[in-house]
Amino acid sequence: MFFPIQAAPYIRLAKRLLAGPLSIESSAYQHEVLCHEETTPLPPPIFLPGQIDRLVERINDPWAYTTKDDALADALRATVTHPATIAYHIKDAILFDGSIYAGRFKYPVADISLFQSGSREPQDLKEVALASSFLGTRYFGHWLAEDCTRYLLAKNAAAPLCLRTSAYAHQKQYQTWFKQDWTPVDRAWIEHLIIFQDSSQNSLKRKRYDHLRSQIKAHFPQKTRNAYVYFKRGQTGTPRIIENEDEIIDALTKRGFVVVDIVADSLEHIIDTLLGAKIVVSIEGSHNQHITLASPGKSGFLVLQPANRFSGYQRAWAECLDIRFGFVVGDVSGAGYNFQIPEILRTIDLMLKRIEVPTNI
Repeated sequence: MFFPIQAAPYIRLAKRLLAGPLSIESSAYQHEVLCHEETTPLPPPIFLPGQIDRLVERINDPWAYTTKDDALADALRATVTHPATIAYHIKDAILFDGSIYAGRFKYPVADISLFQSGSREPQDLKEVALASSFLGTRYFGHWLAEDCTRYLLAKNAAAPLCLRTSAYAHQKQYQTWFKQDWTPVDRAWIEHLIIFQDSSQNSLKRKRYDHLRSQIKAHFPQKTRNAYVYFKRGQTGTPRIIENEDEIIDALTKRGFVVVDIVADSLEHIIDTLLGAKIVVSIEGSHNQHITLASPGKSGFLVLQPANRFSGYQRAWAECLDIRFGFVVGDVSGAGYNFQIPEILRTIDLMLKRIEVPTNI
């Protein structure tokens, strides 16, 4: 190239101001539909009467739902239409500190703060496919469920292109199990770049989940599906403090639940326990993506949902994997949340009936 790579953002800005921005569809010289749009029915979520009445407007979170109604719509919908999975091919792209530039097209992939201590020298890449996503470079759960499955698409198409991420616990171990190389690239001239539209929990995503799950299971003895698990989040990530967590744990252990602690326990112990889980109970959060790779189908996932950050996001991947989804809503209490123990126990009983009886109720 005849200009320094640092000039890429400014050149793209000038082109955008003169002629307007371009979308990925307009910037691609070719696209391939890897999985067509699919519409599938969803089993109803499992919850007790009165839970929805507790919801309040969401806290300010730029990466989540705009309103509680949006979140509720995802959690309650009876069908879902999955957009197509598409590979877009782009010529002469530039990767510079977290963003991709191609003419008037800009595609942010990671926050620029991740690259303050990164490599300054650009690489020359002939053909690569992007495995990373903006949310995946920021949150562990998105990296594990979205980026690690997208890596399989990238590897099948070209050399995977990976960017820097936040520091994640357990990341190196998952990379080893998956046989994936997440060595980051900070700056590059790219002759041929493939970017995927891959936000669906469709049949193609299910195949990739199953592939990664089989790689995990190969490292553990086969489990009988009989464990009841309370998955403790602790103080990891964005705080979700359960004010009465000790009482919840005491009640659940009396019902035969075992506690898995995301902070205190090794990843090997976490996965080994989840592989035999019949029901998992946990507070909403990205730590639950471990379940994506471990909990068996025809099991249950009961989410303790804070009233001001209710989310339907984790229902999508749970139902994709034949894991029944349910929730109990907790009230805001002090700096955290309070969940009613009798409601948790009753919802567990209801979930057991739903997963043990082979019906569509």
